[in-house]
Amino acid sequence: MDFNMLRQERPNRASRVTVLTAAILGAGILLSALPVLGAEPGPVQAASLVPRDALFASPTYSELQISPDGKQLAFLHPLNGVLNVWVAPLDDLKAATPVTRFDTRPPDGFQWSADGRYILVVKDVGGEEHSQLWVANLEKRTVTNMTADPAVQTKIVKVSKRRPGEILVGMNIRDRRYRDIYRIDLATGQRTEVFRNERNYIDVVADPDFNIRLVVRGNVDGSSTYLRLDPAGPSEVMTIPLASLRNSRILSLDSKGKLLMFDSRTSDKANLVSVDLGTGKQTMLAAAGRADIVDPLFDEASGALIATREDPLVSEWTVRSEGVRAEFAALEAAAAGPFKIVDQTADNARWLLLETVPNRPDRYSWWNRNDRTLVPLLSTRPDLDQQVLARRIPVIIASRDGLTLPSYLTLPTNTKLGADGMPETPVPMVLLVHGGPWLRDDLAFDPQHAWLADRGYAVLSVNFRASGGFGSDFMAKGDRKWSETMHDDLLDGVQWAIDKGVTAKDRVAAMGLSYGGYSTLVSLSFTPDTFQCGVDLAGPSNLVRQVAAMPDWWTWQRPQFINRVGDPTTPEGAADLMRRSPIARVDAISKPLLVTNGANDPRIFPSQSEEIVDALKARRKPVTYAFYPDEGHVYAKDATNISFAAIAEHFLSKCLGGPAEPFGDDLVGSRVELKTGAQFVPGLERALDDMAK
Repeated sequence: MDFNMLRQERPNRASRVTVLTAAILGAGILLSALPVLGAEPGPVQAASLVPRDALFASPTYSELQISPDGKQLAFLHPLNGVLNVWVAPLDDLKAATPVTRFDTRPPDGFQWSADGRYILVVKDVGGEEHSQLWVANLEKRTVTNMTADPAVQTKIVKVSKRRPGEILVGMNIRDRRYRDIYRIDLATGQRTEVFRNERNYIDVVADPDFNIRLVVRGNVDGSSTYLRLDPAGPSEVMTIPLASLRNSRILSLDSKGKLLMFDSRTSDKANLVSVDLGTGKQTMLAAAGRADIVDPLFDEASGALIATREDPLVSEWTVRSEGVRAEFAALEAAAAGPFKIVDQTADNARWLLLETVPNRPDRYSWWNRNDRTLVPLLSTRPDLDQQVLARRIPVIIASRDGLTLPSYLTLPTNTKLGADGMPETPVPMVLLVHGGPWLRDDLAFDPQHAWLADRGYAVLSVNFRASGGFGSDFMAKGDRKWSETMHDDLLDGVQWAIDKGVTAKDRVAAMGLSYGGYSTLVSLSFTPDTFQCGVDLAGPSNLVRQVAAMPDWWTWQRPQFINRVGDPTTPEGAADLMRRSPIARVDAISKPLLVTNGANDPRIFPSQSEEIVDALKARRKPVTYAFYPDEGHVYAKDATNISFAAIAEHFLSKCLGGPAEPFGDDLVGSRVELKTGAQFVPGLERALDDMAK
């Protein structure tokens, strides 16, 4: 459930910034036709509505990565309307050429091989999350599927400079629940089994020589035990309890047997530590401050720790080496806003930044360390640089029981503000709830916030209890509290907005994906008087079935769900889960509901949507169901995202009264099937007729 459907760039951000709460509140194809790279954005041109296709098409540039030799950049960029991997000389992006030519779905992720001769791509087939490993040979200009079985899920386990022509992968060929480990020769594709996982370990850790040094056992209480593979047999190194599992993880294992990891076993927040596998000795490298450490920055040459990043509300860096303190001060002064350091050149002379730019999409920039200058490189979405975009502002909301809820508010474009930075007149608002629920919202550019604010709505995203990044205790406070205190946090956010004059009690809608979709259903079924309508993107309506039914490759996570959500295998547990299920309160739903799901969704099966849609139809309640037969949990295709945004926009327009861009041809190219309720969305029936012509 840890995904967003209407695709968002969610890069982490960094900078020590004062919290604001008011008004600051194919080969041979070139990029010559693209906007000038590195140029500052021109004058912002006002427009009536920002086009949906500009907001929900794939970003023009994303996932920039420097090659191991520091001479090239790889990145995602559209090719014939589909994101593909491109490679360019480091300082000549106009000379970029595509190295993949996927024509239906974009990659889920990619990385360089250790020697820079290959690009390693993971991509599923139709959203079912059976990740295939594709290897792009840059010299031969070939792309080969090294998995070659759409039923198998592949995970890259290790890439090492000591084994430059090979990689280690995990594949669930023998047993769909667990992965055996294979070594793959990148030149020939030859696959050799190196570790048969007969004891059903849920993960492994390899050293730079491809030796499997650690295995991970999942326990019935949701914890994970790390075992060292000794000649005499496995021996326990450590157990990460369930409370620490989401913010504790291993980052690397070196040839000397030193683990680098985020660790919250002995603290609330995740610190950066090293662990000696031989002695078990743990060394604190950096203590967390106000939130979990989420990014360390090391000097590539010396290996020295330079700084760490955490994100309590506005992302901030903590300097860990006195020698760079003045440089970081200069960098923070030069940056447009919070930033993440996403890569560095091999000589450590330049850092590649991803910056959050106020009222603009995020941008990549170079930080030149020698002369301490920042040089903008490119916008992630150049087409939006000339648009009037609303600005997200960080706010702190207090829960009714005294928790601090880091949250983000976007006000409609051109809203008149009072002295307190809030609207002079209340406006309609959309409560936009993140998924997971163990993910989080942050200040990164969010096309959903920009879209809804452009249509006249305030948008509020609350990091409710159980959200990740704020320490183990904050997350654990959400255990078995679905529809209860987790929902209370969202209600407290709505009441905060009403008290601040942002909105009024009869002008609020709920919207979200996955857990956010569940929260939308809870909003309409548990608290129907608070919300005027809801947009549910793949939200579970029946928690008993949700926890009981998981894809084979996901069953290792079942103990986490049983302990954090509820146990459907006992009468008491099943009754408690059903009590917190929207389907059990369907009679209370009276407000309009828009639902969507993908046929190939392995996390929230379409039956979850069908169950509540059918129940509402039987009761003659206003429900609209948009089904996508070619999508999974994450809607990956531009045509899908644009079409559903069009449907949701007109649905919200009827509910809250904001403007809506005409459908035009925004449904064309998608495979949307309106299962029911087209009549409840103005203009949708005609748009569907036009689509069918």
